[in-house]
This record gives sequence, C-alpha cells and structure tokens, in this order.
Amino acid sequence: MRLSFYSLSLLLSCLCNTAFSQTQRINFEAPYQYPEGVAYAPSQKTFFVSSVRTGTIGKVTQQGHYEPFYQDSSLKSSYGMKVDEKRNRLWVCTGDANYSTYADSATYKKMIRVIGLDLSTGRKTDDINLSNLAEGKHFANDLVLDEAGNLYITDSYAPVVYKIDPQMKPSVLTKSDWFRSNDIGLNGIVYSSKGFLIVANNSDGNLLKIDLKDPQRITKIQLEGFYPGADGLLWNAAGHLVLVQNKGTHKIYELQSDDNWQSARQVAATATTDRFHQPTTATLQGQTVYVLNSKMNELTDPTAPPSKEFSLQVVRFLPSK
Repeated sequence: MRLSFYSLSLLLSCLCNTAFSQTQRINFEAPYQYPEGVAYAPSQKTFFVSSVRTGTIGKVTQQGHYEPFYQDSSLKSSYGMKVDEKRNRLWVCTGDANYSTYADSATYKKMIRVIGLDLSTGRKTDDINLSNLAEGKHFANDLVLDEAGNLYITDSYAPVVYKIDPQMKPSVLTKSDWFRSNDIGLNGIVYSSKGFLIVANNSDGNLLKIDLKDPQRITKIQLEGFYPGADGLLWNAAGHLVLVQNKGTHKIYELQSDDNWQSARQVAATATTDRFHQPTTATLQGQTVYVLNSKMNELTDPTAPPSKEFSLQVVRFLPSK
C-alpha cells in the first residue's frame, strides 16, 4: 500500500510525538507545601512526600489525591525520607535549614532531627535529635537504611554523616573535608549490601564512597564528568545508580560501575523534552523510577507566584552515546 505525502507526514509526526513527548506525571495539589523528599510504600500503595515550607508529611495516591499524613509545626521543614517496611516506619529528615514558614532563631540552621512515623496510622514513634553530635550549622538532607536497621543521614552544612543504630542511638559515622561546601554539601545517599555507602556532594558534583568496615576510608568515585547540583540518589531495579541533578540542569542520569564503584560511567540519561521542574529525589515503584518535581527554585524568585500543584514524574532513560 502506497502512502500519500500527507499520510506519511502525519505518521512521522505521530511517531516523533510518541518518542519525544513528556513522560507520565502524577499531578497533585499541595498548595505552597513545596515537597522535597519522596518515598513509595508498597504495603500502602502510596507515595509519601515532605514539605520544606511547613514540615507536613503528605500522602499521594496513584490517582493524584494528596492529603496530610502527619503535621507538626515543630518540624519546621521536612526533606529526604525512606520507607522501612520491616518496622512499618517512615523515616524523615527534619530541620530548619532555609525555607520554613515556622523558622525561628532558636532552630534556624541548628536543629537536626530524624523522626519515625507509623506507616499505618501516621503516629510519631521516634524522634532522634542529632544537633549535639557535631559542631557548626546543620541540615539533615537525606537518609538511607541497611538490612540491620541502621540509619545513615547526610548533613548538608556540617561535613559529617550520622548513624542511628536499631536501638535509636545516634552517633557520627564519619567526618571528612570531602563533605565540605560553602553552600549545600552532602545531599543524596545510598547503601550497598557490599558494605559501603555512596554520597553526593551537591556543590561540586562529586560522588564519594564510604567503607562501612572502616568509615574513615572515603574515596572519590572516578567519573567521566561531574554533576554539580547532584541531589537524590537511588538504586534502580537493574542495580544501577540513579542520580538526580538540578541547579539549572534538571536531568536524571543512570550510572554503572564495573569495579565495585571505584569508578563509574554514565550509561543513560533523560531527554531535555521531559522537562523536569527542579527535580530533587527519586523513588522506586516496582521497576519504575518516579522523580519529584519540587519547583523549589520558585522559593528564591520573588517574582514567582507560589505553586499549588506539584508532580511525580516517570523517568525514561535514553542510552548515552
């Protein structure tokens, strides 16, 4: 069958639109909340999101219905979060780093807490204060769990990574000049069952590997490039590292290592046409990676009207050349 010029053009247009259209989003209304962290709970079939403005922890359904899950103005702001299905907990980084409606001089850039919430009821079960463990300013940005139930937390202002053991006893895991920055330092963090952590320095874009048998042994992962604005980190279903980059780039990358993360190479990235809007953190639903569009860049733009709607967006990776 021969196609007319018009039919062929229409077919090519449809194919192009299919190939390069934006990926699926779950849009939800959470007026002025500006969520930064996201975590998916399979047992609840629900996404949880944080809020840098009020600290409110919200629930988002697959259909885009948002409702508050836990509210407490003493949290000031909430950031990274992780689901702990074994203990039926949601662990959340909280503090008073920059954008809170409830900021005050007693807590501003000083308070650093991790709270635990019952996944089923929203009741606060744990509240761990980390502010007396290290000198300087503090900003609990992200956290991760290991199989034993230990929590590891990044501090974006003080050059340390904290550990909270299963008995909820906090300590400094390690401290390093690699973690320092004049702005936001450590951000995203992931745990490997091979016995190490990987953390991202948001300022210079370096990825750093921390040996859990000897936490003072910290090495810079050799990369083909750097990722200034590196935010959330996540292992995907293939065991590759997902890196979320903002600060004007607004892309997501997939990194792979063949030498146990002494070095890594970029194997895939999102397309510019996917138009992520200040992406911050990512979560895994089955094999699908969702990234949170935080729109937090609006908070430093006095001309931007406050947003009421935010979104969770599916990540589609295209192979890197």
